[in-house]
Formats: sequence, C-alpha cells, structure tokens
Amino acid sequence: MIDCAAQPSYKSPSSILVVGAGVFGLSTTLALLESPIYSQTRVTLVDPDLPPTKHQSERDHHTHKPSSQASSIDSSRIIRPDYANPAYSRLAAEAQEAWRNGFGGQDVYHESGLVVVAGKGGSQYVEAACRNVENIPTHDGASADREVKRAKDVETLGSTQEIRKAAGLTARSQRDDEEVESEVLGCTGYINYTSGWANAEGAIRNTMQRLLRYGHTSRLSLEGGRVKQLLFSPSDPDKNDSTKPTVTGVVLTDSSELEADLTILATGAWTPSLLDLHGRLQATGQVVAYLPLTAAEAQELQPLPVLLNLSTGYFVIPPALNASSPSTSSFSSPSLTNAAARPAKGAGEEEEEREPYTHHLKFARHAHGYLNHTPLTISTSPTTTVFTSPSLPSSAPPPPSALHAMRTFQQTLFAAPHPLSRRPFSHTRLCWYADAPKGDFLITYHPEYEGLFLCTGGSGHGFKFLPVLGAKVVDVLRGQGGEWTEAWGWRERVSEKEWRGDGSRGGGRGEVLGEAMREGVEGGDGWGRSKL
Repeated sequence: MIDCAAQPSYKSPSSILVVGAGVFGLSTTLALLESPIYSQTRVTLVDPDLPPTKHQSERDHHTHKPSSQASSIDSSRIIRPDYANPAYSRLAAEAQEAWRNGFGGQDVYHESGLVVVAGKGGSQYVEAACRNVENIPTHDGASADREVKRAKDVETLGSTQEIRKAAGLTARSQRDDEEVESEVLGCTGYINYTSGWANAEGAIRNTMQRLLRYGHTSRLSLEGGRVKQLLFSPSDPDKNDSTKPTVTGVVLTDSSELEADLTILATGAWTPSLLDLHGRLQATGQVVAYLPLTAAEAQELQPLPVLLNLSTGYFVIPPALNASSPSTSSFSSPSLTNAAARPAKGAGEEEEEREPYTHHLKFARHAHGYLNHTPLTISTSPTTTVFTSPSLPSSAPPPPSALHAMRTFQQTLFAAPHPLSRRPFSHTRLCWYADAPKGDFLITYHPEYEGLFLCTGGSGHGFKFLPVLGAKVVDVLRGQGGEWTEAWGWRERVSEKEWRGDGSRGGGRGEVLGEAMREGVEGGDGWGRSKL
C-alpha cells in the first residue's frame, strides 16, 4: 500500500465540499459539523436528490428525502459484528451499541439474530467470524464475563437440518432435492442471537434530519445537482511541471461550479466515473428482490433471524411490521398497500385474493456481482477509460439467470405447499456496490491531486458503520486514523482477475451484465461458476 495519508501539520480548511449523501457522505458531513476542530469550516453537501439552495424553504429543511442514488437507501440492512477481520468486528460492535441505544430513530434497529452458513467444505470466513464474535468484550473491557455470555449467544450448526431449525423455516417437503437444499441453506455455520438488521431508509432519513439542524447556520449548505467532473485550478506555466494538480471543487451537469478548499468524494459506485480508479475500485451490481406479504404473514415472519449463506451469497431479512415505515415506501419499492399493486398471481394463490399485501420480505445476494463495462473519457485522464458503472436506468431488472436462482432460494426456504413458495416478487432491482480488491474501504487523500479526499469503497458492508464511520473519516482526515489510515489507504492497482474480496462473497466472479442479460435463464453464473 502507498503511504500518502500523513498530514504532519494539519490545519482545518476554511471550506469542505462533500459529494454524495449516502452513508459515507452523510456520516462524514455530520461528523465535520459536530467536531469543534471544524467549527470555522463551511461545509457544503451536494447530491442529485437535494433541492438547490435557491429553491429551499423552511419546509424543505424538514422534508429532504435520502439520496435515491445511494446503495444504502433500501428497506433493510444487516447489522452484524460477524467479521473474519478482528478490526472490522470490533468497529462493527462499537457501531452496534449505538444502534441498540437508539441511533437512527425508534424501531429502526431489530436484534433478530443472524444465521451465518456455508456449503460443503465450510468457510474459513464463517469460522473466523464465529471466533471473533465470541471474543467481543464489554464496554469496560471485562472480556471474560462477556465471553461467558457470548457462549450462550452463539450456537454452532452442524447440518442443514439444524440450520433450517435455527432459521425458523418450515420442514422441507419430501419431494425437495436434498442436494439443492444443502446448497441453498448450507451444511455448517452458527447462529448469533445478538446480530440483527436495521430499517436502512429510516436510519438515513433520521440521520438527514439530524444533519439539517445545521441547515439555518452559516456552517452548512445543501446543493442539489449531479456532478459531471472535478474542477481543477488553472495551470501555472511558471510552476514546476512536477507540481500536483489541485482540485478546487466540482462541475455539475448544468455547468455550474461548486468550489472548496477540500473536496471529499463520497460517491460510492459512481466514483469511477469521476476519477480513474481502475484496479482500485469498481461498481458491481447485486440482485435484490422483494416478496409481497399480507399483514398476517409479516407477523409470522418478523421474529425470524436473518439468514446469510456466504458460499452462495444469498440472504433473506425479516419484514418490518410497521406498514407506514419507510421500508414500504415508494422510495425503496413500489407501495404494497393498494390491491392494485399486487403482482401477478402465482400457482396456489387463488384463495389469498381477499387479503391485501401490506409488507414485503427482502431477498438479496452478497456476491461478486455483475460488471457493467462503460467506456468514458473522464477529466483526470486524457484517454478513454473503461470502468464499471451502475446500469442506467437504475430500474433495469436483474438478469433472468439471477432471478431464476433467486426463485430457487425462495422455493427452498418456503417449501411447497407453503403459500410463499411460488408467489411472484413484487419488485426486483440491482443494488450497486463500490467494490475494492480486498473489501477494505478507500478513505484517504489522493496522492496525485491536492485538495482531494476519497471516502468510498463500501464494498457492500458499509451501512452498519453509519453511527461511527464519520468520526473515523475525520480521524483519517487529520492524520490520526490509527489502524484505519493503513487499512483504508491508497493502494496499488490490482488486476481484476486477482480480486478476492474479504472472503465473505459468494458465487462466481467476472459476470458481465450485458452478457448475462442476453444469455437468458441458462446464462450467468447461477450458483457460482466463475468467468475469471
């Protein structure tokens, strides 16, 4: 890794521009505003879903919606300290205490438990994560007492049958294929009763409201707009050619400019469209599907734990019972409260027409994902750069093979004649990760440009850190990031074929979105064939 984060004589800038209002951007902006070190710093947050300042009113400061571009805007996200890397496990445990203490708002966090499993041959990640969870200390460092409690909080699972029971699933049909079931549900793993999930959109909305307390001060400015490119200071012919270019802000798609002493890119999967990060960061599309539920079905499923298969990447998160919560809003998926919004009727559904769908069950995949290679000339590179970007429109459906595999997951969890076995999904989409080679965030000063700081690379596991991430980003900004300065620092380029992630991803690698869309149900990686 390249050491470019040292700031020997740090002086807070007079102005900071944060681009992007997802988890990374919101948490960083809030931490800057709450830090006395930046009490004299003017902070500007720009995002496509924020109204331009000149159009803002008193009412706007109470009605800003979260960024629809951010991967964090969804019905739910897993909250877990279950990491193979002890440092991430400790940081996630710190964040989880904040969730337990009400961060994000009332009824946002749900400690339902988490079943983590792997297929035949097991998983080093699962085994290491289990050990780390068992060793998480208490607040006062009395790890021995906590470990005694953790021994009761964590139970190992040694068979598919034990996994099905721990997950609270119905007994499988005698007609089910045992090999498929063991592949879908896993053969080994554990249940951590102290992990859970959070209403992601609700937490982001509440964080935005917390941020807006600064909306009528001279310290915060909110700008609506999509960034087209970085803005650089004019070159000085009298200066040495070796002088680093200086980033002075951004140019929006309407050609207006926003300037600041320091620009922080918290642009997630869209970052490679602004900066050449080939070999360091790429966008990958992950499959998400929502299964509509009646109120009675939601009541039955809500107490169940999250199920996460790290061999295939597939997981399912219980529904929220509050039908008026953001988890069922039009922001994250179509409204299910109207009978007209019901999906096409599936086999065995004739008798359900009397009861409307008011909730949904989230299915998704935490895998190596789909690549969408897009040629583009960006402002920091004079030549055409091929990078991976989110598909446009963002509402584009996942490939047929991915939905077919998701159906297999659904039908194995809810074996026939369970009414959910063949019910159609109400909504499907691709969630775009900003992936890094080893799954580490990219939070560092850019070594080739003055005035530019990167805050991205969530790699599909950043949301849970929302309560504590901003403070860590500020530490790195000041050159006091400790272990995170190195872990999240600038890194050498890594060939796409050598990307391995952190060991938590399932399925094959190298799937190209366009090819998978053309190949139909039989194409794509299905359950795990790699194309690299």
